[in-house]
Amino acid sequence: MKRIIPLLIILGLTISTTQAQRLKETDDELDKKVLAISLSGPQMAILEMKRELNLSEEQLMQIELLHEERYQLMSEAESKQDDPLQLQRAYREIQVKHDKVMAGILDEKQLKHFLELEGRQHINLLTGKEEE
Repeated sequence: MKRIIPLLIILGLTISTTQAQRLKETDDELDKKVLAISLSGPQMAILEMKRELNLSEEQLMQIELLHEERYQLMSEAESKQDDPLQLQRAYREIQVKHDKVMAGILDEKQLKHFLELEGRQHINLLTGKEEE
Protein backbone atom coordinates (compact mmCIF):
# COMPACT_ATOMS: atom_id res chain seq x y z
CA MET A 1 0.00 0.00 0.00
CA LYS A 2 2.84 2.38 0.83
CA ARG A 3 4.38 1.75 -2.59
CA ILE A 4 1.15 2.23 -4.49
CA ILE A 5 0.52 5.82 -3.30
CA PRO A 6 3.87 7.23 -4.54
CA LEU A 7 3.46 5.32 -7.81
CA LEU A 8 -0.04 6.77 -8.28
CA ILE A 9 1.28 10.28 -7.60
CA ILE A 10 4.11 9.83 -10.09
CA LEU A 11 1.71 8.38 -12.66
CA GLY A 12 -0.73 11.25 -12.15
CA LEU A 13 2.02 13.86 -12.54
CA THR A 14 3.37 12.13 -15.64
CA ILE A 15 -0.04 12.01 -17.31
CA SER A 16 -0.84 15.65 -16.50
CA THR A 17 2.58 16.78 -17.72
CA THR A 18 2.15 14.84 -20.95
CA GLN A 19 -1.27 16.38 -21.52
CA ALA A 20 0.06 19.86 -20.83
CA GLN A 21 2.81 19.42 -23.40
CA ARG A 22 0.28 18.39 -26.04
CA LEU A 23 -1.73 21.57 -25.52
CA LYS A 24 -0.49 24.55 -27.44
CA GLU A 25 -1.55 28.10 -27.12
CA THR A 26 -1.53 29.77 -30.47
CA ASP A 27 -1.35 33.44 -30.97
CA ASP A 28 -0.35 33.27 -34.61
CA GLU A 29 -2.77 36.04 -35.54
CA LEU A 30 -1.22 38.36 -32.98
CA ASP A 31 2.27 37.42 -34.16
CA LYS A 32 1.32 38.24 -37.74
CA LYS A 33 -0.10 41.61 -36.73
CA VAL A 34 2.99 42.51 -34.71
CA LEU A 35 5.37 41.46 -37.47
CA ALA A 36 3.35 43.39 -40.07
CA ILE A 37 3.99 46.66 -38.24
CA SER A 38 7.34 48.23 -38.97
CA LEU A 39 8.03 50.86 -36.32
CA SER A 40 11.27 52.26 -34.96
CA GLY A 41 11.94 52.77 -31.26
CA PRO A 42 10.81 56.41 -31.18
CA GLN A 43 7.69 55.63 -33.19
CA MET A 44 6.64 52.84 -30.81
CA ALA A 45 7.21 55.06 -27.78
CA ILE A 46 5.19 57.89 -29.33
CA LEU A 47 2.34 55.57 -30.28
CA GLU A 48 2.07 54.29 -26.71
CA MET A 49 2.38 57.76 -25.21
CA LYS A 50 -0.30 59.18 -27.50
CA ARG A 51 -2.70 56.46 -26.44
CA GLU A 52 -1.86 56.37 -22.73
CA LEU A 53 -1.43 60.10 -22.04
CA ASN A 54 -4.14 61.52 -24.32
CA LEU A 55 -1.73 63.95 -25.95
CA SER A 56 -2.90 66.98 -27.89
CA GLU A 57 -1.61 67.46 -31.43
CA GLU A 58 0.80 70.17 -30.28
CA GLN A 59 2.17 67.96 -27.50
CA LEU A 60 2.48 65.06 -29.91
CA MET A 61 4.55 67.09 -32.37
CA GLN A 62 6.88 68.33 -29.61
CA ILE A 63 7.32 64.83 -28.18
CA GLU A 64 8.01 63.35 -31.61
CA LEU A 65 10.86 65.82 -32.12
CA LEU A 66 12.13 65.23 -28.59
CA HIS A 67 12.16 61.44 -28.99
CA GLU A 68 13.91 61.60 -32.35
CA GLU A 69 16.59 63.80 -30.80
CA ARG A 70 16.87 61.50 -27.76
CA TYR A 71 17.35 58.35 -29.81
CA GLN A 72 19.86 60.13 -32.04
CA LEU A 73 21.86 61.27 -28.99
CA MET A 74 21.74 57.78 -27.50
CA SER A 75 23.01 56.16 -30.68
CA GLU A 76 25.80 58.75 -30.95
CA ALA A 77 26.79 58.16 -27.33
CA GLU A 78 26.81 54.41 -27.91
CA SER A 79 29.12 54.74 -30.92
CA LYS A 80 31.53 57.12 -29.13
CA GLN A 81 31.78 55.49 -25.70
CA ASP A 82 33.86 52.37 -25.13
CA ASP A 83 33.71 52.43 -21.34
CA PRO A 84 30.38 51.06 -20.00
CA LEU A 85 30.49 53.47 -17.06
CA GLN A 86 30.95 56.48 -19.35
CA LEU A 87 28.15 55.21 -21.57
CA GLN A 88 25.86 54.89 -18.57
CA ARG A 89 26.69 58.47 -17.54
CA ALA A 90 25.98 59.71 -21.06
CA TYR A 91 22.62 57.90 -21.07
CA ARG A 92 21.79 59.41 -17.68
CA GLU A 93 22.59 62.94 -18.91
CA ILE A 94 20.38 62.38 -21.95
CA GLN A 95 17.58 61.07 -19.72
CA VAL A 96 17.78 64.04 -17.34
CA LYS A 97 17.65 66.48 -20.26
CA HIS A 98 14.71 64.55 -21.75
CA ASP A 99 12.83 64.57 -18.43
CA LYS A 100 13.23 68.33 -18.01
CA VAL A 101 11.86 68.99 -21.48
CA MET A 102 9.01 66.50 -20.93
CA ALA A 103 8.09 68.36 -17.72
CA GLY A 104 7.63 71.48 -19.83
CA ILE A 105 5.47 69.72 -22.45
CA LEU A 106 3.16 67.59 -20.31
CA ASP A 107 0.74 68.79 -17.67
CA GLU A 108 1.10 67.51 -14.10
CA LYS A 109 -1.30 64.58 -14.48
CA GLN A 110 0.25 63.46 -17.77
CA LEU A 111 3.75 63.76 -16.34
CA LYS A 112 2.84 61.63 -13.33
CA HIS A 113 1.30 58.98 -15.60
CA PHE A 114 4.35 59.12 -17.91
CA LEU A 115 6.69 58.46 -14.99
CA GLU A 116 4.48 55.57 -13.83
CA LEU A 117 4.66 54.05 -17.31
CA GLU A 118 8.43 54.28 -17.20
CA GLY A 119 8.59 52.91 -13.65
CA ARG A 120 10.20 56.07 -12.32
CA GLN A 121 7.56 57.50 -10.00
CA HIS A 122 9.99 59.06 -7.53
CA ILE A 123 12.21 61.21 -9.71
CA ASN A 124 12.64 64.89 -9.08
CA LEU A 125 12.74 66.33 -12.58
CA LEU A 126 14.05 69.76 -11.68
CA THR A 127 17.29 68.66 -10.00
CA GLY A 128 17.81 65.40 -11.85
CA LYS A 129 18.35 63.59 -8.53
CA GLU A 130 16.46 60.41 -7.74
CA GLU A 131 14.69 60.14 -4.43
CA GLU A 132 14.44 56.78 -2.75
